[in-house]
Amino acid sequence: MSTSEQTEIERKYDVDAEAVVPDLDGLSSPAGGAAPVLEVARVERSAPAHLRAVYHDTDDHLLLGSRITLRRRTGGHDEGWHLKLPPVAAGSASSGQDSSGREMSSETPQGTGTDHSTAASTSDGSTRGRREVHVPLGSEDEGVPAELLARVEEQLRGRSVAPVIVLETTRMATTLVDAEGDAVAELADDVVTATVPGRDGAEPVVRRWREWEAELAPGVDGPAGDALLDAIEERLLAGGAVPSTSRSKLARGLGAEPA
Repeated sequence: MSTSEQTEIERKYDVDAEAVVPDLDGLSSPAGGAAPVLEVARVERSAPAHLRAVYHDTDDHLLLGSRITLRRRTGGHDEGWHLKLPPVAAGSASSGQDSSGREMSSETPQGTGTDHSTAASTSDGSTRGRREVHVPLGSEDEGVPAELLARVEEQLRGRSVAPVIVLETTRMATTLVDAEGDAVAELADDVVTATVPGRDGAEPVVRRWREWEAELAPGVDGPAGDALLDAIEERLLAGGAVPSTSRSKLARGLGAEPA
């Protein structure tokens, strides 16, 4: 089975139901120094996509406790199995430390101008986000792909995983494109419904919220990427968004964080 891996660098924001996505055309990232300048020549808005993600974990959420998410998602351009792993800083063998040995955590709220969710910065100034491993969808009855379980066997400690929550998202995506026609970032406007199955005959728990995610395109990172996210953030905050303190949709949907 084919497996691919990429780095996800994003910032998340909470918004209310009445918020309107601001105009993101004409943005630029004056990073300074020798860093390239990223400029948004135009934006492309996609039709609404309906995504359904079934998250797997142990019943006491060992993976979530290790900042790992494992899901099977249908709908959208990247449907399949996704395993999201914590960032690995340059020069460190531990996924939770930077190159100087300091602990990095996506759980701590950050101030404006920083990555509020998943990215970390290395000592050379480059940005490193969460690693995301993709495996093709396959049929639903095949279960979790063995190659993904092998990557988290240390965290699972021999425990099995099962569905713990279903997230259904209506997404309106805006792609930011440079003068050469290459995507440099995407803004996802998500309306999320999280359903947690009830235990011992109890009714399911349902939570709903709206959020915006600004994510750099693959291959865009470092100071120029940070500066572009800063420019996007300025407009989002002016449009009524506030930086999210949520680690992930999964944690929020499970009630581990305020909805």
